[in-house]
Amino acid sequence: MVRAVEVKTGSAALVLVLAAAACNGDELTEFPPGLEPLEDNRVEAVPTEQQAEALVTVAGRAGPYYAHGRGYLNAAPGVVWAASKDPTAMAATCAVTAVSSSPATDATYEYGFSLHYRVDDLLTIEWDEQWRYGTVRGAVDAPELAMIRYQKVFGTEYIYLLEGSIQVLATDRPDWTEVQFIEHLDALSGGTTDMLGSMRQRFVVLQALAHGQPAPPCP
Repeated sequence: MVRAVEVKTGSAALVLVLAAAACNGDELTEFPPGLEPLEDNRVEAVPTEQQAEALVTVAGRAGPYYAHGRGYLNAAPGVVWAASKDPTAMAATCAVTAVSSSPATDATYEYGFSLHYRVDDLLTIEWDEQWRYGTVRGAVDAPELAMIRYQKVFGTEYIYLLEGSIQVLATDRPDWTEVQFIEHLDALSGGTTDMLGSMRQRFVVLQALAHGQPAPPCP
């Protein structure tokens, strides 16, 4: 289930953010360089007793376009974290002609890869995104908080900015995981409709992989 609402207010990026700890309330978490969330998530957390496998999103414009999402998956954080490392799960495949991946060569981070996109329309445009991963708190196979950052690093001049952050968090229930998405886009074409479509597809693909099912096709 996905519910969306569009708003048009601004927000400041944070390096230090408040991350919910599973047992000890709120604590101040300092994220490693290059793995910070882009900003506070505009979608409010859902109380434990009301959590269901669903993604709620908000989108708007404050300079660049932004899209935020917060969802919950009935799977352990280690399972979701492992599924998120599949490039085919994270690639925005539904709005492009072709996409390919290659392993990262930067050993700074726990894991990473590059995605190369091609869109054939009136013009052919291509760009590359760099994805980097790190477990911030907990173990790699059982994270309490894990981070993904991605951004356009090369390609078409028509995309001025494309960047995103994804958080994978443990919840009060051991077999449930919270996933937070944030993306910014400043481009000659494209906007919140495309951004939310890619975000929803990533969520449903993660949901399928976390349950041992094949990734669903594009809608």
